[in-house]
Amino acid sequence: QGRGQGGMFVLSVLRDVVRVAPDKFDRDLVEVLSEELDKKYANKVIPNIGLCICTHDFKSIEEAKVYPSDGGAHHSVVFRLIVFRPFVGEVAVGTIVRSTSQGIHVSLDFFEDVFIPKHLLPQPSEYDARAKLWVWKYEGSGDGGVFHVDEQVRFQVERVDYTELSDTARGVVATTTTVEHRGASAGGGQGSIPPAQPFVRQRSTSVDLTDGEEQEEPPAMMIIGSVQDHGLGLVTWNWC
Repeated sequence: QGRGQGGMFVLSVLRDVVRVAPDKFDRDLVEVLSEELDKKYANKVIPNIGLCICTHDFKSIEEAKVYPSDGGAHHSVVFRLIVFRPFVGEVAVGTIVRSTSQGIHVSLDFFEDVFIPKHLLPQPSEYDARAKLWVWKYEGSGDGGVFHVDEQVRFQVERVDYTELSDTARGVVATTTTVEHRGASAGGGQGSIPPAQPFVRQRSTSVDLTDGEEQEEPPAMMIIGSVQDHGLGLVTWNWC
């Protein structure tokens, strides 16, 4: 777990049916099931759940079922996935990758879709179109505090957006669900991964991507951050 990002990982319980091929019958069952589940879920975004990292453990594994004309063994399993899913209010550190007139794009190394919109930057802030950088024009700053590319920035999670694309008679429609997650509850032991928490708030909006000009498909999961509170912003800034 990265610095300042340990609390962004939770355990989610899922149920699935896993097929084990005959040429894997001689291997350890748990190992094979984990491999098959990781092939299916690892690095995939499940709407309203988060970005799947890997299988953590199994709650139950049922006896195999074999179907006609299929030599594989089908196991119904209940398992826990390690999921990247930040909660609102959590503070993390990322790297600025680029800026536009709409805000700042940030990377967490393993997750690239973090965005700090212009209205959640310190005020007053101005966009330098020539340099393609945002500048915080605080009192007595002179040239101001510049959000340079490749600088580390400390931000607070405002919300998490999940987007699903669906084909309709009119074309492709993007449905975005905004979800706020509770922070991790106390307990579980030092160094443990907290269990998934219920959602606090959820709302959905749909956009027809076939209308008007060609639009870029939104990411499956987007973290919206803020750097407005005290202690947030570039890591190099001295808040003392």
